Amino acid sequence: MNIHKLKALSLAYVFNDMCPLLGNNCLVRLPYYFGYYLTCSRTLFVRSINNPNHFNKNKIDPILHHTKYLVLDFEATCDNGPNFLKPQEIIEFPCIAIKYSGEHFERLSYFHKYVKPVVHKELTEFCTQLTGINQSIINDSEHFDKVLNQFCQWYEHQSNYGQENCIIVTSGNWDLGRILIEQCELSAIQIPSFMRTWINIKKLFAQTIGKYPYGVRNMMTTLNLKHIGSLHSGIDDCENIITIMNSLAEQGCVFKATNKLS
Repeated sequence: MNIHKLKALSLAYVFNDMCPLLGNNCLVRLPYYFGYYLTCSRTLFVRSINNPNHFNKNKIDPILHHTKYLVLDFEATCDNGPNFLKPQEIIEFPCIAIKYSGEHFERLSYFHKYVKPVVHKELTEFCTQLTGINQSIINDSEHFDKVLNQFCQWYEHQSNYGQENCIIVTSGNWDLGRILIEQCELSAIQIPSFMRTWINIKKLFAQTIGKYPYGVRNMMTTLNLKHIGSLHSGIDDCENIITIMNSLAEQGCVFKATNKLS
C-alpha cells in the first residue's frame, strides 16, 4: 500500500468514528484525498476514483448477525397508467432459505406459491406481461390466508422451531413495509412477528459499495453480475438477490436488520 493510500485510510478512520453520532445508516461521502474517495459508515470502504467500479478482489469475510436468511420477493396485481389497481393483492409468494457456508450463501429450501386474489380476480394484460403470471395459474391457487399459513409452517421448519436465528431479506421496503401490511388488512389476519423485521439489501449495498441502487438489475450491473430469468418474476428476483448477497459477502458486508415495523 502506498503512502498516499495510508494517509487516506488514516483520515477515513477519523471520520468513521463520527458515524455513531450521525445514525446507524449514515453514509458520509467525503471529497477524494490523494486519489481515493472516502466513504464512511459503520464499516469503512475506500474506493479509487481512477477506477470507481473496481471492487476489492481480495475476499473479506462478511459479518453475519443471523444463521439463516430468507430471501423474499412478492409480486402483486397491477395495472398501467390511470387505471392503477387499488387495492393491490399479492399473487406470487416466493422465498428461498439460505445459509452462509464459509465461502458463499447456499440454498437450503424453497417456498413458492401463487395466490388467488379476492378483489380484482381477473389479472390485467399489463400484469401478466409484467410478471409472467397468467389467469390459469391464479385460478388454480389458494387465497392469501391459506398460503401465509403454509409459509409460517415452512418458516417454523427452517427456523428449527426457534432454534435458528432467521431474518427475511428483500430488495426495498415495499414487500414487508407496504404490500404485506395492506394484504393482511384485506385478509383480516395479523402480520406474523418474524415478518416485522427484515434486511433491505439495497441499504446493505449502499453501505458496502457507497451508493444507493435503483433495484436488482442496477445492483447486478454495478457488481458486474449476470442477471438470470425475468425481472418481476418473484422467484427469479429471489435468485438474483442471492447472487448480489454473495458478491457483497466477498466485500465484507455486514448482514444485519435494516428495518422494523413499529
